[in-house]
Amino acid sequence: MKINTRVRYGLRAILRIAEGHGGPPVSIATIAEEQDISGKYLEQVVGPLRRAGLVASQKGVKGGYNLARPPQQITLWEVIQALDAHPHLVECVDDPASCSRTDCCVTHEIWKRLDLKLQAFWGSLTLADLLVLAGDSTTSFPCEV
Repeated sequence: MKINTRVRYGLRAILRIAEGHGGPPVSIATIAEEQDISGKYLEQVVGPLRRAGLVASQKGVKGGYNLARPPQQITLWEVIQALDAHPHLVECVDDPASCSRTDCCVTHEIWKRLDLKLQAFWGSLTLADLLVLAGDSTTSFPCEV
């Protein structure tokens, strides 16, 4: 499974928002500067997160984004689904009619099983889990540009 740029940047953005959970909203400008991501691109990434009910926006001078739910209630699978229109390994897993060989394909069952394992893996991790990893000095590496 290849994680696209939109998902990678979206995870970075929502993690930054999660870091500030319970505090003032985090602006796109703040995330863009801290994560070295284009503000225009971030706006396109955060929109689907808002529509999926993962983040909430606050307008105004001190506006920005907050999590819509606590970080321990938002799984990485939810984030991936919000940001990737086709989060499955192969198209036939989600849409068996997309392939005329689905009924007789030896590998179709493998793709389905692997897809379920990946969903379970991503679904077992929450934003809170990643925040713990980020705070663990043995796994956290400062990124300097």
